[in-house]
Amino acid sequence: MRVRAARALVAGAFVGPVVVEVVGGRIGSIRPATGEEPVDHDLTEGVLSAGMLDLQVNGSFGVDVAAADEAEWRTLLTGLAEHGVTGVEPTVITAPLTDTVDALERIGRAGDRFSAEPVARVLGAHLEGPFLSPARKGAHRAEHMLAPEPAHLDALLARPAARAALRTVTLAPELPGALDAIRRLSGEGYIVAVGHSDATAAQVHAAGDAGATMTTHVFNAQRPLAPREPGVPGAVLADERFFVGTIIDGQHLDPRVVSLVLASAGRRTVGVTDAIVTAGLDAGAWLDFGGQPVANDARGLGRRPDGTIAGAGIVLDEGVRRMIAAGLDPASVLSSVTENAARSLGRDDLGHLAEGAIADLVHWDAGWHPSRVWVGGRALSMAAR
Repeated sequence: MRVRAARALVAGAFVGPVVVEVVGGRIGSIRPATGEEPVDHDLTEGVLSAGMLDLQVNGSFGVDVAAADEAEWRTLLTGLAEHGVTGVEPTVITAPLTDTVDALERIGRAGDRFSAEPVARVLGAHLEGPFLSPARKGAHRAEHMLAPEPAHLDALLARPAARAALRTVTLAPELPGALDAIRRLSGEGYIVAVGHSDATAAQVHAAGDAGATMTTHVFNAQRPLAPREPGVPGAVLADERFFVGTIIDGQHLDPRVVSLVLASAGRRTVGVTDAIVTAGLDAGAWLDFGGQPVANDARGLGRRPDGTIAGAGIVLDEGVRRMIAAGLDPASVLSSVTENAARSLGRDDLGHLAEGAIADLVHWDAGWHPSRVWVGGRALSMAAR
């Protein structure tokens, strides 16, 4: 398959026109378009990018990843792909540890079950809790939080299927035993993210020394930036070892704050949604999330009955549109959800328009809506949207 694109996102910048040739589900070549060679798809407007990767998705379309059955996984992974999200880290929030391990195993089975289908790829589970600070709990249930001590890590990793499904662990580095836990987890190949944390900058830098490389939703549910104490945001923005997960729904962070993150962290900025079960649904429908009710408000923000923010009620393509509409640089925004996200996972085969990468592609129309999506070079039907 050959795709000619008027503009394409390559290595953080728009180039074009180019021809992308797909061979065996991977990108065989990217070369300047001559205007003479035959192509299968001629994209004369808009932008071609790699498929988006959302590294923090608790659920969407009425599906909670912690409890989804096979039919619900199909709904979730198909729906995300139709919105241009071709890779996802299903995210499990704080719960009793045995329930968490069960959820990890289900995520692993879903990844295996749908690996050969043209839907969003399961990139491994993101565990957001229970090793969090009660002082920065957000919508998490403090009664289920635990210290990251060896016995709890042993229980988390005891079952081979759960161990294999896990990819990222968010924890608060100031908790007792946290630095040893970071060394253990990162030493076993897991990504450790700092989040839901009351850590000082010094404690965050110590986490980096121990092997932490990611930040979970910067500025949200963490010790804030202050003039004489950088807190979590100041520490990770200044420390080149950290990628900076940043919610781009325009509600958790003002777009001007996202712009500041991009200006400071640059290609370490990773745009995410923190989407929950209500993402992609209309406002006002109450659903269960983490054992408590949640609904979208009129701005597409998931809230508990007391008004506490529980997560985003949008899918990642809407976040891209909101950031671009707010005046942020489109190439930087798109890079944050493709190339930067892939690098934060240590992946060069996803999230990139590059020779040898898997041909997960999105064509964005002039209004920044995904109009065509390919997963592994296979076209999705967009009729459902």
